[in-house]
Amino acid sequence: MRCLIWLLTLLSIVGASPGDSLDIFGECKNACEYIKLCRNSGIDQLNTEINQFNKVPFSRTPVLLQHFLAWDCISDCDYQCQQIITLKRMEQGDSFLQFHGKWPFKRLFGVQELFSALFSIGNFIPHYRGYKMLQKLLFKAQKGGNNGQMVLLRNYIYVTIAGMIAWTASTIFHLRDRPFTEKMDYFWAGGTVISAFHAISIRVTRLDRRPQLARIFTWIIGSIFSLHVLRLAIQWSYTYNMRFNVAFGILQYILVFILSFQNYRSLQERKKAHNLPVKIYTKRIYALCLQPILLVIITSLAMSLELFDFFSYKYQIDAHAVWHLSTIWPSWVLYDFLLADFSYITRGSLD
Repeated sequence: MRCLIWLLTLLSIVGASPGDSLDIFGECKNACEYIKLCRNSGIDQLNTEINQFNKVPFSRTPVLLQHFLAWDCISDCDYQCQQIITLKRMEQGDSFLQFHGKWPFKRLFGVQELFSALFSIGNFIPHYRGYKMLQKLLFKAQKGGNNGQMVLLRNYIYVTIAGMIAWTASTIFHLRDRPFTEKMDYFWAGGTVISAFHAISIRVTRLDRRPQLARIFTWIIGSIFSLHVLRLAIQWSYTYNMRFNVAFGILQYILVFILSFQNYRSLQERKKAHNLPVKIYTKRIYALCLQPILLVIITSLAMSLELFDFFSYKYQIDAHAVWHLSTIWPSWVLYDFLLADFSYITRGSLD
């Protein structure tokens, strides 16, 4: 359910950030790199008559940040100048500007985007919870030798693993934005999208009843994702990555609606055949039909926060961080739905 956010994020990255093109930002970085004698900066002289930053007391890069979060002299100058320019614009009553596709966050405890990192950890927890619950069911299915159940459960477990890795990558990326951490964040975001598409496809088509076909389908999807990663490793493209994730994400949403309809039709048939009490029928309609649709709607609404793209310098939080916060609950409920659906198709109940 992360596909739309990557569309919005990628669209913002593809365009150049306005702060990058400010002349005073370039002047500030040149002065900082010259004064701090940064290695490999290429700035070996500075015109002190025209550079307004030649007397700014730029601070030294903290040793711990150098060793543990890979802040070198040049990147630290970039950070310090973002803060200087932002404070200068605040004094003049000008609006905030983004630099390198991001708002000018202050480092808090050495972390670039503290709240996004914390909320990414928060999103890790529901996937870990889902992993533990599904593992228990898989153990029971293995003892019973039920291959069909094992196929479904393993696929759901793949979703939890992809989710845990993705949110770990997201946490690391928000701790420190580097080319490698950015790529890992995008790779595994794609992994969550395609693993969810894979799992829901097998559930909707009931390939769990045909393990051989399910294995073939798994190999096909695995190959598609491997080629996707290989293509990006050879030649990185935000546009291609966006299209890939959005395509599979939309297909995933369509399948969720189809599954909801399938469950509704099945419940209607069982209601007629077994004369289900209204209370039980209503409970199942919500858990198996309405809940997945609500998940899609709520997640999509949460993602729309990115459209406003707000930023508070005082509280050091932006729309992206709030989006991370707002997806914790849907991720939690997602596994409740998957477990309820699994219980329904295997035992005819929600327990």
